[in-house]
Amino acid sequence: MDRIGRFFALAAMTVLLLTPSMAGAQQSLRAAAIVNDEVISLLDLEMRVRLAMLAAGIEPSPEAHRRLGRQVLRNLIDERLQLQEAERLGIRVSKDEIESAIDTLAKQNKRSRGEFIGLLNQRGVMIEALVEQLKATIAWQGVIARQLNPQVTISEEEIEAAVARQRAGQGKTERLVAEIFLAVDDPAQDEEIRRSAQRLIDQLQTGARFQDLARQFSQSATAPVGGDLGWVSDSQLPDELSDTLSRMSPGQIDGPVRSLAGYHVIFFRRERRIEAGEEWLGLKQVFMPVPKEADAEATALVRSQAAEMAGTLNGCTSMDAKAEELGGASGDLGEVRVGDLPTNLRNAVANLEIGQASQPIQRDDGFVVLMVCSRRGDGIDRDRIESGLRRERVDMLSRRHLRDLRRAANVEMRI
Repeated sequence: MDRIGRFFALAAMTVLLLTPSMAGAQQSLRAAAIVNDEVISLLDLEMRVRLAMLAAGIEPSPEAHRRLGRQVLRNLIDERLQLQEAERLGIRVSKDEIESAIDTLAKQNKRSRGEFIGLLNQRGVMIEALVEQLKATIAWQGVIARQLNPQVTISEEEIEAAVARQRAGQGKTERLVAEIFLAVDDPAQDEEIRRSAQRLIDQLQTGARFQDLARQFSQSATAPVGGDLGWVSDSQLPDELSDTLSRMSPGQIDGPVRSLAGYHVIFFRRERRIEAGEEWLGLKQVFMPVPKEADAEATALVRSQAAEMAGTLNGCTSMDAKAEELGGASGDLGEVRVGDLPTNLRNAVANLEIGQASQPIQRDDGFVVLMVCSRRGDGIDRDRIESGLRRERVDMLSRRHLRDLRRAANVEMRI
């Protein structure tokens, strides 16, 4: 049995947190690791393993503990380094920021704040474990904003080169991809980190949710969005990843894949063909609801009102007032690619002029009237390209900065 396995065996024997005995309390406060003289206790580790299993939808079991324990401890060490760096820079995380983050998590889980905290209690997770995780995440974002973002400048030459690559890719295939990334900073840890990546794959194969594991364990900047890389072409990925994806089918998970920086677990979600001259539309909508209990006559009346409204609209700026007048709701859908729209919506807006409203489109809960507010015909979004290049550069600097902190730190593993 390895050291992390012995820890969880010990935790089971002492019935951690389930007895108020002095021996159990003392045992839980033993060090799992020491990071620059700051202790990460066995209690800290146990709480975070439980939190990780809850967040990823993993049923608690000794085997799940064994698989996740080592990577959870690595994450705790990184978070302690991030908090120490934020403190060195005078970056503070306010109580309001923590409270807002907890509220956001509750909403993402479709629960009230009280229900969400109750769920933590049911799974034996102390709220302090979640607070520390959120504090580290927010503090590191502050470090990135202050120290790293100002270092990044994207030149026009880089943008034009990316535009040229995108144009060259028209007519080819791009894929919707998500990843879990584990960095390898020390070659001596290569095998251990590969095994950690494999354990995450094992958890995925037993029903864990990819996005939730990515949020808990990925060391990429995409972790907060569940590892989502968006739509990517082969030219945007390291050769190792594009080669792996070329052998995969949509819906498949593969890995661990070794790149220069570390190990990747890849989720190939969907694929599509990049059409030449793709069109982007800025869309706005008015939604007219139909009550659930409405009969055919009431439904037809709402359709008639929606059609009448569509005929009176005069440009996108008129939609909000008209929606409020008729008891509907308006909303800006932003800029969308025509090829991404469902067939019925694509057909409804395909031939509309800017400022012209569509005919009512029926949904299960009512009718939608769409209006085209802008058109862009070449499918090349330079602002989006620049944002992507900036995100990649900041992600690289962030991983490099954390790697330097690890190398300079005095870290002592006790289990």
